[in-house]
Amino acid sequence: MNSIYSILKKTFCVATLLATILTAGCGGSGTGTTTADPVSVTPAALLASVTSAVSNPLNIARSLGGWDWLSFASNFGSLLTSINYTLDMQKITYQSVGADGLQHTMTGLLILPRAIFGARPSVPILMYQHGTEPFRLYSPSQYLLHMDRPADYPEVMVAAAFAASGYAVAMADYEGLGDNTNPQPYVNGTVLARQVIDMLRASRDRIATASSPCSWNNQLLLIGYSEGGYVTMTTTRELQLRNATEFTVTAAAALSGPHDLSGTMRTLMLSDNTSKAPYFLPFLITGYDYSYGGQSSIFNTASALGSTYNSTIPPLFAGNTTADKISEAMGMAFSPVSLIVPKSVLSTTFTNLLTTDTAAGSAYSFLRQNDSFRDPQNNGATWRPTVPVRIYHHQSDELVPYGNSQVAFDAFSSAGGKRHGGVGPGVELVRETVSLSFNPSDPTKTVHLGAAFPELSNGWNWLNSFKR
Repeated sequence: MNSIYSILKKTFCVATLLATILTAGCGGSGTGTTTADPVSVTPAALLASVTSAVSNPLNIARSLGGWDWLSFASNFGSLLTSINYTLDMQKITYQSVGADGLQHTMTGLLILPRAIFGARPSVPILMYQHGTEPFRLYSPSQYLLHMDRPADYPEVMVAAAFAASGYAVAMADYEGLGDNTNPQPYVNGTVLARQVIDMLRASRDRIATASSPCSWNNQLLLIGYSEGGYVTMTTTRELQLRNATEFTVTAAAALSGPHDLSGTMRTLMLSDNTSKAPYFLPFLITGYDYSYGGQSSIFNTASALGSTYNSTIPPLFAGNTTADKISEAMGMAFSPVSLIVPKSVLSTTFTNLLTTDTAAGSAYSFLRQNDSFRDPQNNGATWRPTVPVRIYHHQSDELVPYGNSQVAFDAFSSAGGKRHGGVGPGVELVRETVSLSFNPSDPTKTVHLGAAFPELSNGWNWLNSFKR
């Protein structure tokens, strides 16, 4: 552990020196500015704030304890020592349609590079879809109100590193996060894709203004991890199939997503194995209750959850409770460690339906229409990507099993969507091989989160090969 802190301390010293030079030379406001909109940040100052924060484990919230910050420094530290750009970080407020079919105000974070030397840059737009997050305070746009706590926003830090290399990076909060207080339509592929595309439109329009520090070069790239990998895939689908006259996807990197909800993830839901993140299962049920309650009562939390939980668990998904607290409310304990089987909070009736009923209108059928490799507007047939898509996944992922990506890739291949050769349109599947070392009894450490920074780095390096 001392060696980790030693490395972080060295990184902090270098970043602080660079931040001092850049701020003195360019009038940057540093990471403490929270009132201006947009907020100007130097990448090196951002790195300094990260390394300072994570050098003290007490600064890291338990629900975020699985992120490997030493890996962040090795994968993204060099991008944040860039002396080419400062960053303009701004909350974007826009309109989109929720899972209830109504227009709602939604928010997201836009990070734009501003050239320190030379002309106003023309850059790609990179849509970054964040992973599963039930706690509204941790929404990307909320970082601007809590810049003194960078460790609470690991994916915003990654997005900033991407922006510092010359990208306009946009992150939708999603419905139910940011300023929006609706329920979250968790892993509802079509709804979330629509909201990301509306965030893309709002970001494009902001970049087109005279006050923008950069212009758009018409390249569009997408990346996301976990739920974000899933949303990246469904957004790529919607852009290609239904928005091609407005946008052309250059390339998309879908990382460790639950693409096969009706198969691999359903098997996990019904498994007798314990989990370090059991909260995902009632999250899905509450999200589908919101999304499909007008069509079916299958996901009604009063009947889908057991009597011990159906009144206590649903309110915890209102955006005010962290993931670890939700898992505790389900019966998990962190000290001493006691893991639970996620399905233990389900009613017997719902468990039986999920196990056996695959008819139209069943729980299975709703999961199936949300498989990311299917097109729900074409009777759930597999769609065929005609743009470059690369799927990354760690084979030992225990929270979102590798089978999700294998099933998706096999379906795409059968539909004629496999990429042949190293370039061009179509889908590739890359097995993440990073070696992870952690105490398996630590309730916060998982392969899924441990692989996040390396996969995001690998995905970005691939996307960056398309940049012009």
